[in-house]
This record gives sequence, C-alpha cells and structure tokens, in this order.
Amino acid sequence: MSSDGPTQIFPEPKPASPPAAALDIIYVHGLGGDRLETWQKTKDTFWPRWLAEQFPNCRVYMIGYDSDKFAGILAGEGASIQDLALAIADQIASREEGAPHAVLVAHSLGGLVVKQMLRRCMDSLNPDFNSIGRSVAGVVFLGTPHQGAQAATALDFLLRSFKSKQVKQLAYSDDTLIELNEFFRSWVSRQGAAVRSFYETEKTGGVHIVDKVTANPGIVGSDPIAVQANHIDICKPASKTAPVYASVCAMIRQLLKNIAPASGPDGSIKNGGGESACVTQGSDTSAMAETGVAPEVLADFEYYTTMADHDRRDLAQKLADAGRSYAIADAKRKKERFNMALQRHIAQPSAVNRYTQLMADVESRFNRHVARVVADQADTAAIDKVVQDQVIDPCTATHSTSGNEITAGLVDGALYYLAGNCHLAWDNG
Repeated sequence: MSSDGPTQIFPEPKPASPPAAALDIIYVHGLGGDRLETWQKTKDTFWPRWLAEQFPNCRVYMIGYDSDKFAGILAGEGASIQDLALAIADQIASREEGAPHAVLVAHSLGGLVVKQMLRRCMDSLNPDFNSIGRSVAGVVFLGTPHQGAQAATALDFLLRSFKSKQVKQLAYSDDTLIELNEFFRSWVSRQGAAVRSFYETEKTGGVHIVDKVTANPGIVGSDPIAVQANHIDICKPASKTAPVYASVCAMIRQLLKNIAPASGPDGSIKNGGGESACVTQGSDTSAMAETGVAPEVLADFEYYTTMADHDRRDLAQKLADAGRSYAIADAKRKKERFNMALQRHIAQPSAVNRYTQLMADVESRFNRHVARVVADQADTAAIDKVVQDQVIDPCTATHSTSGNEITAGLVDGALYYLAGNCHLAWDNG
C-alpha cells in the first residue's frame, strides 16, 4: 500500500544542528489524496514546511499510501481499512527517532483511518505500535465525517469510485462508525488528548460533503470550526494568516507548553531541552478540567453517551423484542434528534451539565418506576402510562427553566437515546 516510509519536512534552510524534538507533527491524507499535494495549492503554500520553520523543536512528517492500489483493495482484493491503519502505524513506527509526543493531522477519510490506527495501536501487543497510541497528544481533523445522518451521504460521495460493497460495509457501516467514534471519545478522555475539528462551508461538486454535525467527533469542549472552503481546499491554507493554519499553530503552542514548559513562544527550547516533560495522561479530567464541567459530571456524560458493554442489540431490535415494532421509525427519529441537539451544544459547559442531569434523571426514574412494570410483564398501555406519569411529565417540569424549556419530545428522545446506548431496557432481554 505504500512503497515509501514517512517523509520528513525540514525548514528552509535546513539547520545543521536542529534542537531536540519535543513533538512530532504527522500528516495523513485521505483516500485519493497525496502525501504532499493534499496539503498545498501551490509550491509556495506548503504549510507543513511553515510549521517546521515556526516550531524548531517539532519535526514534521508526511505519511502516504498509494491511493490507486488502495482503490484496488476496496474493489475486493482482500484487504480492509484495518490493514491500511496498521500500514500507517508501521510507517510512523519506522521513524529513525520519534519524539516523546505526536500530533496527527488528517484530511477527510484519513481521519477515520487515524482513529482506526489509534484503536489498533492501543489494542496491539507490539510495543512499537502501543507506544504510538500512548504518545499522541493531539489530533486535528480537516473535513472528517464522524457521525450523524449526513455522514452516510458524505461517505457515499467520497467512496463513489470504490465498488466493493462488502469492504465499504466493513469499514464504514453505521454500527462500525458509531463504535469507532465511541472508542475515540473514550481514548481522548483517558489520554487527555487535544482534539480540533474543522468543516467546510462550501460545496464540492454540488455537494456539501462534511457539515457541522457530521464533523463533530463528540468531544466535550471541542466544537467543530467552520472554514470558508470546499472539501478539497479545507486542508490547503493559502497563507500563514489563514484560520486553519493559525488555529493549528495555537493548538501546537498550547501542547508545547504542556509537554515542554521551557519552550519559547516559537517552540524553541530555552534550556536546551535536557528535561523530558510529559502530557498528563491516563486521567479522565486532565484535559477537560478547563471546560467548566465538574469531573463527576464529565464521568456521567461519558457514561451516558457511550454504549454499555451489555445487551449490544440495536434500538430497533430492542423495540421489536419488546413488542414495540410500531414505534421503531419514530424512536429512531427522536433518538437522532436528541443526539443532534446533544452534539450541537457539546462545547457549552452549561449545556453539558443540563443534558447530563436530564439523562441521569431519565435513567433513574425509568429504572425505579418503569423497569418494575416491564419485569411484571405489564401490557404496553400500562407501561406507556408509567413512562408518561413517572418519567416524561416530571422530567419536563423539573428540567425546564425560563428561556430554556424542556419539551416532552426531548425527554422522549433521551429515553430512546439511552435505550439505544443500552442504559435502559424496554424488555427483559
């Protein structure tokens, strides 16, 4: 899939004795892209070199793969996106000397490959791969479709040249996409990694490929950023004042403060870089403490928005098993509306608090009042009455404030959202 190892980008002129590297910045292009051309409109606007010049104690690498060969793989020649993820991990591991920490910059479907790579690295028994997963301090997504109803349209457009239905389903089915994003959200929480996501505001070939909802990875405090560009140009900032470049620079500066506190504003190490500083990892709250959300609320938020390990039936199957097949279409619609509202406000601490309190109340009331009548095998009408009297009505009244009313439809959506994530059971299955 790739005949070359990682390509390092040097400042111009190339320094004779570069300082010790505190951070590696690693670029991963999308399907149909190129390790160099993806990131530039002209030779004078190759922004990976700008980063190499602006941050002397960062090394910049380009990771690439043969898109033509990968197209053949997707046409049914036996490999999968998991194979590509490991191939890219192997390229990263092949650097002569890796910095203690890394930032991954990914365009389009390259972002999904990056998430899959992190998953494979964290699960791997190979110490080189495992160390890659532990070293990543930040991820930048440029036009990556993570979730939402529009994700299917985006994926269909981006994959229209690839014909293998089997491989598409393996790599990009709804369930797989959701599960991959759940892993990534949990990884970010454990790792304390920084995440920055961008989406385009202009159409490509008449299609708005990645919108604000689709570009949202669901990370607390990380609201997707709009870029006035199309899907192809979103990763090609035209100058050093372009929003994408300025934003990524700000992210790198903040990371350098955390991992190399002695570095100057340009990234140079004032004390010679003799000490090795580390990003705080392994803490659920290390990177989120500044969001204005209490640690226990963040823990609850992650719990409710992540699928539980037990009862992995999808929502439709759960409702069918409970004799509620008639409600499947309505339930899916309400669940999706609740999820969209959740993701739309995820960067607002007050909203995270409010939605977490609502989901906690819905779960508590359902398990206290509804689960009992479900266990007693009450009929549908009796269960619906308890849901209305003991969950929907009191939650609507309790969580509504002046100017921020909670509707019965939103509570209903929370019920189906929690059921879909295996936190509520409509049957005894």
